[in-house]
Amino acid sequence: METMRSVLCIAPDKIEILEVPVPEPEPNEVLIETRAVGLCTSDVYVFTGKSPDQYPASNIGHEPSGIVRAVGKNVTRFKTGDRVTTLWAKGGFMQYADYYVQDESYVFSLPDSIPFAYGLCEPLGAASRGICGAGVLPGDTVAVVGAGYFGQLISQLARNLGSWRVVVLDKVPYRLKIAHDLGADAVYNIAEDGIRRAITEITSGKGFDLVAECAGVEGAFDTCVELVRTGGTVYAYGWHVCPETISPYIWHTKHFKLLSNAWVAQNPFDTERFKRMAETSIKWLERGLWRMDPLIKDIISIENLMMAVELVTKHPDQIIKAVIGPKSSPAE
Repeated sequence: METMRSVLCIAPDKIEILEVPVPEPEPNEVLIETRAVGLCTSDVYVFTGKSPDQYPASNIGHEPSGIVRAVGKNVTRFKTGDRVTTLWAKGGFMQYADYYVQDESYVFSLPDSIPFAYGLCEPLGAASRGICGAGVLPGDTVAVVGAGYFGQLISQLARNLGSWRVVVLDKVPYRLKIAHDLGADAVYNIAEDGIRRAITEITSGKGFDLVAECAGVEGAFDTCVELVRTGGTVYAYGWHVCPETISPYIWHTKHFKLLSNAWVAQNPFDTERFKRMAETSIKWLERGLWRMDPLIKDIISIENLMMAVELVTKHPDQIIKAVIGPKSSPAE
């Protein structure tokens, strides 16, 4: 029986790499050799104990791409050797492994021109769904709070969808420089009077039409509420898992609209629409709506997964997005 490596998080800051059987695809499924898996903030919280998940936790990893190695008898869209990107895996989020299976309907072709590490349809689809669902319109002023991977995706996409001005706010100069290099109209350091300056210099004191919260840290909501104009929209994407203190007084006077990521995803969750959005996002990437090379600098081996977690959590001035997979250039 052929075996593979698969990660199990047995406790905060502790993983085991298990040897388990390679799964067999069912009639409608595709067996995929993993070539890249994005390290999402939700995974980081599981690995570090910040998430309320129970341990041992195997339901981790949901941003994969790879190569088809076998197909079920009913599969018609793919064959062995095809390059693909997928939403999730059979049974949930389980792609920190050498192989995984997924239903054919959640699998999408990855053009040869797009590297595995760049063509992660799950976060790209989420960014596309989020900014469109939040209602960005041509001529809008947009502020993105948090210059991590998702904030960088939102910033680029907001500009390409016709926003009049897009600004990015963060506390890390390294991330702000990348946002500027990727086309943000202006960047502001929150720790250096950036909120006031952004409102004054970009909106003449009125506030922003749309503010995207992509930081996921305490204080981010207050920053967004301060930035948004009266009657504007705050789109909350950042992954918040712990109790937080907010200052709600200004909420009573600004009359803004607060949209959670669940709202823009619709309730109940429209899986078929998200599939279409994920596939569309790959087409947008192929057309150049995003630049990925400044965001993903390396692929980290599965043996060094916890090193990647530490790098993301303790050194935000050195990395934007960690990707796990066989050691190779992220541009391959």
